[in-house]
Amino acid sequence: MTISRRGFIRSASAVGALAALPGSAFAQRTARRSLDILVLGGTGFIGPHEINYARARGHNITMFNRGKTAPEMFPNVEALIGDRDNKLDALKGREWDAVIDNSGFYPRHARLSVELLHGHVDQYMFVSSISAYGDDLSVDDDEYSAAYAVMDDPSDESDAPYGSTYGARKALCEQEVTKVFGDKAINIRPGIITGTGDPTERLRHWLRRMQAGNEILVPGMEDLPVQYVDAADMTGWMVRLLEDGNGSGPYNAVGAEEPYRARPLLEGIRDALGSKSKLTWIDWEWIRENASDVPNYAPWYGLGPIPFMQVNNDRALETGLTFRPIEETARDMIAELDGSTDPLLGQIGLDRKSEAALLKKWHAEKG
Repeated sequence: MTISRRGFIRSASAVGALAALPGSAFAQRTARRSLDILVLGGTGFIGPHEINYARARGHNITMFNRGKTAPEMFPNVEALIGDRDNKLDALKGREWDAVIDNSGFYPRHARLSVELLHGHVDQYMFVSSISAYGDDLSVDDDEYSAAYAVMDDPSDESDAPYGSTYGARKALCEQEVTKVFGDKAINIRPGIITGTGDPTERLRHWLRRMQAGNEILVPGMEDLPVQYVDAADMTGWMVRLLEDGNGSGPYNAVGAEEPYRARPLLEGIRDALGSKSKLTWIDWEWIRENASDVPNYAPWYGLGPIPFMQVNNDRALETGLTFRPIEETARDMIAELDGSTDPLLGQIGLDRKSEAALLKKWHAEKG
């Protein structure tokens, strides 16, 4: 019987909530059995969350990557050097209980790894995306009723990993994994992942602005649905899913139990941070008429990425995905951002001067 989102959350115990927190006693508890886990990638955004959590649970980790991104991050973790592009020799002749594939962007690469690892790995977990769904996705769809995104030429690799064919290529990668591993294939479809280590401005833009304490221009609808999932919550659940050994098929890894709504979301974060910022909502039509450049405020996207910000996550909830309060995520991110020299910070939305000018004009017109 399928459990509703609200029913699941009402029935979840305090222990279940603790399971999502890597710093908690529950998360540090050794798993019932120790797994040998191969991580394809490992030193990007979500990889460190996976590895730290899995090691705290008593699992043995091997990483496979090019050795170019933060190679010193895990000095005590076995690292195999290679490349997804037909340079997989380091994986040959080895056995693992499970693999977590964080770095599959092209179906050809996915095909090479699944064919090589089949018979040497019990479970294959592929990190896909909700972008793997087609444009006709509806709020009534689940993992099995929604159609895949498609591309004209499935062999085309000319687009950058995060280009316009990103979603369709993720869909093709999923199909390669499932074709070979069958019911031992697990396809994780995250929405907007945030938390410590997030290299994007999709949440930290707002955190930086709140940190400054000035008036903030917020575009679009006040009740816009938004689904963030903390990387630590998602990856902890992924590791536990491998521990259980019963996971199979696709899972929408989006948070929280119900989509956040823009105004209470940002106001709640502001208050939790103790910020004095005033949030001023301005509709997109006015912004486009009065701004010299139309700003990018991902994930707000004009009228909102609906229904891509209202994706059903019942299946993940039923298998143990839980969520920490978004305010806690925000506080952790603020602590990490303090003193950051990341050159990408602030590369979203309007610059402060343009924002102040627009706010002044808006208030003058609206009285």
